[in-house]
Amino acid sequence: MKKKSMILVLLIAAGLTCMYVGCDPVKPDNKNAASTDRLPQDAKPTCTIAKDTFQNWFVGGQISENGFVQPANSVDFIHNNNCDFYKWSWQMFAWMTSPISGGGGGYGKGANNVLESPVFYTVSAPDSNLQRFFIPHTPGEPLRVTVAPITQNGPHKLPMIRDKKGNLFEVVPEVKGIRPMLLAGNNKVIINSVELDGAGKPVFKDQSGKPILNPKAIINFKGNTKKMVQEFITTQGKSVFLNGNGDVVETEVGQATHNALISKNGSLVYYITMVNDVYAYFLSAAKDGLISGSQFPTTAQEAASICAIAKANGTNIPDCNALAIEVKTSWVEASTVPDPQNYVTIDAFVPTYNKTDSIWIPNGEKKVKLALLGIHVVGSTGGHPEMVWATFEHDQNAPNAAYQYINNKGDTIVHPAETGGNWTLSSKPADPNPNVAHIKVPKNTNNLVPIGNFGMTASNTSMVFPWGSEMNVSPNPEDGSSAASNTEVIAINNSVLGQFIGKDIRKNYMLVGATWTSGGVAPNGLSYSSDQGQTTGDAIGTSLLANTTMETYFQTNSTTCFTCHSGGTPSLLPADLSHVYDSLQVLKNFKAVPVKK
Repeated sequence: MKKKSMILVLLIAAGLTCMYVGCDPVKPDNKNAASTDRLPQDAKPTCTIAKDTFQNWFVGGQISENGFVQPANSVDFIHNNNCDFYKWSWQMFAWMTSPISGGGGGYGKGANNVLESPVFYTVSAPDSNLQRFFIPHTPGEPLRVTVAPITQNGPHKLPMIRDKKGNLFEVVPEVKGIRPMLLAGNNKVIINSVELDGAGKPVFKDQSGKPILNPKAIINFKGNTKKMVQEFITTQGKSVFLNGNGDVVETEVGQATHNALISKNGSLVYYITMVNDVYAYFLSAAKDGLISGSQFPTTAQEAASICAIAKANGTNIPDCNALAIEVKTSWVEASTVPDPQNYVTIDAFVPTYNKTDSIWIPNGEKKVKLALLGIHVVGSTGGHPEMVWATFEHDQNAPNAAYQYINNKGDTIVHPAETGGNWTLSSKPADPNPNVAHIKVPKNTNNLVPIGNFGMTASNTSMVFPWGSEMNVSPNPEDGSSAASNTEVIAINNSVLGQFIGKDIRKNYMLVGATWTSGGVAPNGLSYSSDQGQTTGDAIGTSLLANTTMETYFQTNSTTCFTCHSGGTPSLLPADLSHVYDSLQVLKNFKAVPVKK
């Protein structure tokens, strides 16, 4: 009895010491841990959600374990501060991942969650004509994933590479069967071959076999082409990237344009892009000329028109005020994670492969259960046709680099890089050189091959800019520091996760951040930086936003969501903001039925 009393005294003393003196953040072994175990619990509560508001997210106004959460009312969205965007993001994520069994009337029977329900459509991969199609969700039928390459497309919808300095460039690919050309002086010259000399430098030769002196790439695109390069394939099968000034842009090993990501336990990371019913009927009506397609819907009148058109086509949309939603999701095979009960899961068909050490070749498909790793939640709201861009991750994905936050005493704390833990996408969290691709998908194939000497192995993934900001640089003008911005995101996570009850599946996910533009203006492709000041169209909020499962190899301090989703020049056109909008065809059997205004 005395021994137990002494232990209790020591525990109380330790708690008081932390309260009044301060303790270093704990480095938890995150196996089977909820997201709160990774979040600093002493973060200043600068962004919270009131209990009665949180209760009203749920059908019936009562918080319940895995209960059904209603979508945010995007039509009535009002921006008072950054926190409003983070609340919107969390409610949308909680809605999409709500189990239908939790009370989701109007979403069909047989689906596990809203993402699998008929409210969402899978966006197909492009066919041979580069067309995409809406694939309806039928409850009880497995979804289909895309093949697993990570191809980060730029504003001209071209793949991107990162140079050795961390800068991103769009790549104009070499087209098979078409002789590439260069500019030599004022003359266009047809290239016969590109060879690497003894020093590994490219030598461009014309049709007579003579070297082309001072060659420059020909970049025939509108808008800013300074961050674009032309790709040339050498006789040795290597890619060479040349810009319009004649400079060769050098990349690190593993910075190919078509990467694949594999988990520590050997599962490919698979991807599914989806859009909601409002998006699908908006696109179909706009492309058929029934409504204006100049920007995504943001008003009650626009929402009503879209839902009336849907009803005329036999579809009752249960959530018109959610407005247009596009999501990109990432998954691994649930059998490869140690605690699948802590993940949102779906049934899906994934490709199978004939595997050797040098190549994986698709040979069919199999039905598996997939576990959700990450999700981009993108949606239009009142006053924001550029859309709000948010991203969430499972808490066991990958370790964070060091970051700053403000504690409840007002002190700025540097949270150290996470070096321990059990991570899905990293076997070496202390790797000094993380985020280097090991696997790529050769062009015009679905094969997988190793990069360099890595073999078909998993890379070590890390979150370079936790909570979407760089150390000591504020990512938005509303916050005075990176620490203040990070604290808001940490605080809303603590507030929301602390109010879910029981073993609610959503307690295992975290909001990484969200970004938008001031006043909803057309994005300019740049991220706000307190070092540079603000220009019209800068991405603000958590402007250096990335997801470790989707921007794994493209995390830089000059990259924002709008770097790739701005059309090359500031634009609010849906086709410039969304990479799938242009190629998507109208809904099958869509009837262009005029609706009275």
